[in-house]
Amino acid sequence: MTLASGDPDSTEPTFRTGRRPSAICTIPTMKVTPTPTAAYLSGVVHSRRMGRTFSIGDMDPDTFSRIKNYDETVGRLDHYYGVVKRQLIANQSFMTGQFPESSAERVVSDVRTSLYCAFSIWCLHQAYKRIDDDRGKTFELGQSVVKCMRGILRSWMKQADKVERFKANQTTHNALHSKFHLVTGDEVLTCEQYNHLQIDVVSLYLLFLVQMTASGLQIVFTIDEVNLVQNLVYYVERAYRTPDFGMWQRGSKYNNGSSELHASSIGLAKSALEAVNGCNLFGDHGSSQSVVYVDIDAHNRNRTIFETLLPRESSSTSSDMALMMAISFPAFGTHDQLLYSKTKSKIVQKLRGRHGFKRFARDGFGTVLEDSSERFYKDSTVQKFERIESEWPLFYMYMIIDGVFRSDKKQVDEYKQLLRPLIHYDRRTGEDSFGAASNPTLPQYYFVPSEHLSGERAEPGSQPRFASAVGGPGDLFLWGQAMLVVTELLLEELVHINEIDLIRRYLPSYNRPRRTTRYSAFQGTASDLVVQVVLVAESRRLQAMLATYGIQSQTPKEVEPVQIWSQKQLVQVYRNLGVNWKLGLEGRPPRPIGALGTSKVYRISGQTVLCYPLIFDSTDFYLNHDMALLIDDIKSEIQFVGRYWRLSGRPTCCLIMKETHMRDTNFRKMVDLLAMLKTGSCEGVKVRVGRLQNLMSSSCTEHLDFMDAAEDWGVEPEPFRELANKTVGYQSLTDIPTATIYNETEPLTIQELQHKSDHELQHIWRGISTLRGRSYILKLLLDRHGPDYQLEGVTVHQRLVQLNSEAGTLRCWSVLRFCSSLLGRVVDSISPYLTAILVSGKQFAIGVIGQPEVVIDKPLTPAEIESLFFGSVRPLDVIQAVLQQELVLCSGRLILTRPDLFAGILTIRIGWFLQAMELYSRIEGREQPIAEMAPSEVRALLYNVLSLDSNSCNISITPRQQRQIDGCLGRSPRNLHSSVWFILGRTAGGLTIGQRHLPQSPTITDMTVGELRFAILVNDMLAQCPQPELRQIVVQLIALIATILERNPELSFRGCIELSQMVDEAHRLYLKDVNLPLPYGRTDVFRRRFVYAGSRRHSTVGTEVREACTHGARRAGRAGRAYR
Repeated sequence: MTLASGDPDSTEPTFRTGRRPSAICTIPTMKVTPTPTAAYLSGVVHSRRMGRTFSIGDMDPDTFSRIKNYDETVGRLDHYYGVVKRQLIANQSFMTGQFPESSAERVVSDVRTSLYCAFSIWCLHQAYKRIDDDRGKTFELGQSVVKCMRGILRSWMKQADKVERFKANQTTHNALHSKFHLVTGDEVLTCEQYNHLQIDVVSLYLLFLVQMTASGLQIVFTIDEVNLVQNLVYYVERAYRTPDFGMWQRGSKYNNGSSELHASSIGLAKSALEAVNGCNLFGDHGSSQSVVYVDIDAHNRNRTIFETLLPRESSSTSSDMALMMAISFPAFGTHDQLLYSKTKSKIVQKLRGRHGFKRFARDGFGTVLEDSSERFYKDSTVQKFERIESEWPLFYMYMIIDGVFRSDKKQVDEYKQLLRPLIHYDRRTGEDSFGAASNPTLPQYYFVPSEHLSGERAEPGSQPRFASAVGGPGDLFLWGQAMLVVTELLLEELVHINEIDLIRRYLPSYNRPRRTTRYSAFQGTASDLVVQVVLVAESRRLQAMLATYGIQSQTPKEVEPVQIWSQKQLVQVYRNLGVNWKLGLEGRPPRPIGALGTSKVYRISGQTVLCYPLIFDSTDFYLNHDMALLIDDIKSEIQFVGRYWRLSGRPTCCLIMKETHMRDTNFRKMVDLLAMLKTGSCEGVKVRVGRLQNLMSSSCTEHLDFMDAAEDWGVEPEPFRELANKTVGYQSLTDIPTATIYNETEPLTIQELQHKSDHELQHIWRGISTLRGRSYILKLLLDRHGPDYQLEGVTVHQRLVQLNSEAGTLRCWSVLRFCSSLLGRVVDSISPYLTAILVSGKQFAIGVIGQPEVVIDKPLTPAEIESLFFGSVRPLDVIQAVLQQELVLCSGRLILTRPDLFAGILTIRIGWFLQAMELYSRIEGREQPIAEMAPSEVRALLYNVLSLDSNSCNISITPRQQRQIDGCLGRSPRNLHSSVWFILGRTAGGLTIGQRHLPQSPTITDMTVGELRFAILVNDMLAQCPQPELRQIVVQLIALIATILERNPELSFRGCIELSQMVDEAHRLYLKDVNLPLPYGRTDVFRRRFVYAGSRRHSTVGTEVREACTHGARRAGRAGRAYR
């Protein structure tokens, strides 16, 4: 057996065989009439929305087959059958059907490799289905695929307890394993030994399972297995907030054992959820019990977060080849042409090499410098891998496949030429039983030898690379071999793209063939989507009053037999989905149904149900008491549904009008909103308001057939009931008694009460009339004795609930917030908004000013969020424990719709945001504390503060006030981090502010200037400034130093630049130059404010700071002085 040269710089290898070994490296032995590619023969369609060309594949597969020479086709298929048998199936476990990562491995199977091997075999199975006399090969290949997929399912079934725990707590120890024993299918590596948490693996399994089931293969046999697959859907639904270890099992690129959110994992999860929704796992023979359901809101969160992260892979990795598998084959996770092109071009620009693509920048895997005996890297390790990363020819094939699906012949030819010299062939002495005489092999990667490292770093791509040992004939890299077969089948037109993508993932959802099914499907939306709105009045009296203003509504009795449910009752119904007591699976977790889920009409055991949105639920949190906030939420709900609806049929929103709404002072605004909806538009969204019976035919209907077999519904659903009135009642808004505006005239302070004894507090309780005073007494008794302490025969907890309800009725917001905090109330669905903040490249910090903050840089579970607010904030400030939750909610919503408002802000420090809002409120002349404002006023105030720099802000502020607010927000200029990076390069000792030191090394050796981790370090250093305006002074100083160093290349700092000391010295020099006395005999501005900021002798604070900093920085620069 001889091996052709693998050096791409060598001449093209020669072959002594009568057959074509590959379409990529072709030595033709016969004259074959060239035929047009399948993509061109099938026709193309141009997407007006995306500007992207897609192959539809209108051609019948039989016609496609007949255009090629039949005998040649059979011969080529038999050739690849032999390759698959020798290279893939020969390495398949005879017991589990799984595959190892390489052919030399005999103990451990790899799930990802197994999936790609199964997919490759399935592609050949699909190609053989065209052949009339296939001599049993189609069935044999199909059974090999089934055995592999079932082997993986069986191994995961043994870990059903992990699936159940993971639904509640997405931690590493609860993750499904991605490596098993090759023979038994049991666990071989613990979570301490290997990073098993890889969301993309489970998502890839679901995606391939749907494709293979659609081809007619029977993979899932029993209802028990259906239930497990349904729970796998729950497993990946929260990928958008689950930090994992990614496709390369390393977590962050520093390989230090930490996990992080990966765009590739989220993209694959999003695609898997789209594919599996409504899929019958028993195929055409299945019943309603074998159908899989997906939470459309969970899918939308994954889609939103995925597209927000792009083109980044994660917080530590700017670009990653894993993204190519998320935006193109096999996931096709986005059809936004702009995002696709931006991500792809970034990958090509940063990761492409002459021997393949790098996985990501500073990837040490396979390099000669990596210590394979160490599982994790030490600090500063990744820097030594820069520009010498291994290059993987495997990824050339993904680019070829991407080109085939996009009908991009130029791209296909380009990467085919690059891949050709990298393929090796071994030649056998005689033909085997399959009639083939050559086996193509592909190295796993190419690495730079140690003697060429310095040359490669100096000029990337200039040095020779050697092929890895894995990937040769004796140790095949099975993932690469599998993809080589898929690539060859596509290039030789032996299989059509529609035959390996039966569900048309490569097409936008609105261009996919329409499915006629009882279940909802992701099939896109019309550009002129109409959101249907049904108004349901709680009583006939309210209905009559609305009718006087021309607003037609229905009562619950008038919509019968349709029932109106709360989303909470729908959650209880969904808890029956996927229940399997034999496996210990308890069905869908009790997660709220979002705006998209409540916009569907449901058929449940013969009943027709429409749910009203979460915003109308009577929750324990106090936000539902604010009518103005509810009006804004209704508008946002309709806009959200209109923007993100992707199902067939129109969305139907149910708006509930209650009599308690009538007595609110803002109810007239609600009537104005309903009148606007009647006109057919809601802030740019087309709306149709009508009777529910008239809207049913065009609604999106979901059949929850799994409830037909449910023996017990659990809690019997309680539909929304009509409120009985003796008389019709009010004729207009002027007849309605409005809620009383409550004001306290003699508020007590908690300081006056905290030294009182229990007996004295009880005595005061009997005579006190103010809500605030009563709340203080309950707080003191709660701290002393707990919630079960009796106060005049009623527990403290019950008293708090009563007081909370009374404060809500009277709209006494400070007392309402105080009681809600003592009761431990948490705002609904806060976790998705926190995740939205994090994936936007921001950090999040909660805490009270002057006390240590808790910085959040990874998504948290609702339980963890609750623990942080009430464990870290409430002991220091009771009201801020819930007020900061409001700001998280507002910030999360704003960052999704107006990310520009957060430009220059890296860490959202909620305590300081509140301080900025207080400053702005005082500038406006308001004396009302934020705690006493309505939630809608708090939201508006936050918006005004964040948009202070925009033209929409009409308030006039001084430069000092602007600096104070920007300092509280932590807003920095766009070039701040590049300026710090530039200064570090010219400063051996680094930078210091207060007690925080930013060293030159390993900062600039271990990181990159555009890396989020570096920006966080700079931000943490600036957080040491005790006053917000002082932080902005330091930011200005950094810009001045960078400018001086840039204009004077000969200057540098020998030691450490102490920025705090430099500001102090600049201030002292300025005072001396303008003949002003030193205030209090000291100039330490880091411990006090500028005394002369408001002096009549200075025009603006900006003038003082600019001159002071310039003066000090200029003197320091001229002297080349090192501040120590």
